[in-house]
Amino acid sequence: MRYCLPLLLLVFATAATGQTTMDQTVVHNHTPRLVPEGATLPQLQVYLHKDESNGFNLQLVVRNYQLESPELAGDAPNQLLEGHAHIMINGRKRIRLYSEWIHIDQSLLRKGTNQLTVTLNSHQHETWVISNQPVLSTVFFDPDMTEPVRHSFSSSPLKTE
Repeated sequence: MRYCLPLLLLVFATAATGQTTMDQTVVHNHTPRLVPEGATLPQLQVYLHKDESNGFNLQLVVRNYQLESPELAGDAPNQLLEGHAHIMINGRKRIRLYSEWIHIDQSLLRKGTNQLTVTLNSHQHETWVISNQPVLSTVFFDPDMTEPVRHSFSSSPLKTE
């Protein structure tokens, strides 16, 4: 059985995210990089699919952003930002993502509520920011529940075209 959750572009209130894990506080703090004036604002939608055998499959759908590896840097159309995504699970940066799909292994998750945050980052690992606010999306979920998603939020809805 698959569960899908749309997550929308989220502009969060602080440049560094300090999250408490089971035994420590981890701070994920990359240098902010302002979206240049005149650039098209990136849009992000994330789907979390429960994998039938283990963990979850995470899908990123991006608009106005070229998701790619650093080896391809510089080939984005004019006014389009490019870079990759960082995936943080329970406050720890776990994965760098260059494409739209990735498997999140059950071993990266804990019992009970988990937090998964996705940020969009430049090829220099700077976090893209709009009006000095990092661009990120967050979902809270319990992998053992029939309906695993417990809470998600967005401060800026995805615009449909």
